[in-house]
Amino acid sequence: MINSNPVEQYLKWKESYRKSAHKSYRIWVERFQNFVSKFPEELKLEDIVEFSRTIDQRYAPRNVQYGMTIVRNYLRFFHEQGRLSIPLYFIRVPKASANSHHAITEEEYQRILVELNQRVPMPLQNLCIVRLLHDTGMRVGELCSLDITDIRGQMSAVIKTEKTTKRRRVFWGEETDAFLRLFLSLRSELETCSDTKALFVGSRGNCMGRLTSRSIQRMVKSVVQRAGIEEKISPHSFRHGFIHRLAKKGVPDAVIALMVGHSTTNTISDYTKLSRTEMEETYRRVF
Repeated sequence: MINSNPVEQYLKWKESYRKSAHKSYRIWVERFQNFVSKFPEELKLEDIVEFSRTIDQRYAPRNVQYGMTIVRNYLRFFHEQGRLSIPLYFIRVPKASANSHHAITEEEYQRILVELNQRVPMPLQNLCIVRLLHDTGMRVGELCSLDITDIRGQMSAVIKTEKTTKRRRVFWGEETDAFLRLFLSLRSELETCSDTKALFVGSRGNCMGRLTSRSIQRMVKSVVQRAGIEEKISPHSFRHGFIHRLAKKGVPDAVIALMVGHSTTNTISDYTKLSRTEMEETYRRVF
């Protein structure tokens, strides 16, 4: 068995025909290797399937597709050397649909808050999740990855940016902070069996574990339906709404990109496109 680091072997080969391997290659292959903790010769199909299922619960579909593409190329490198016994056609890359997301409006957000506040007893964790999505523009995967220790000081947290793993600070309002502090005082009483550091947890069999993106998606869908909102609103709709609000206030794209964890301003324009209603309102106000 070859005992050298397989990640470094792959990246060294990658850099032999590229100026430098993109940092996302290292992020994803290390993420995969840390999960399986095996050399390529020891891998089984079940290891790859389980990794794919795990990231599917924590990352957006397009991120999963991108990550699994890198992992497949990484495994192809060892397959060509005869070090991987799994046929490559078994290593599937899920196709992500590029559906556009509705940017949640303030009126829709307030209706969701009313619905949550009317519940008895009030679902404090769900209320904190919705408020943080609205106030910070975090990706749902970033929210799931929040640890209790990430909350630093009042009304802010230092989080790991999902696509780059760089850390950035996010901020929220006073009302959200009051609910979050109340939740934190109760969070210590919850028993967990897999991740005691996680800020938000959910039921997993007979114990509590870190909340998944799918759980938050289901929660948001349920609350939106109960609030009588016809628009299709997902957790990502809060991110679009956050960026729309900043753009309307005249915040430069470069600043917005830093606030939401984008490495460039190129993708910000996709978020800040005016809707037909906004375009009509702007036209009537100007002309």
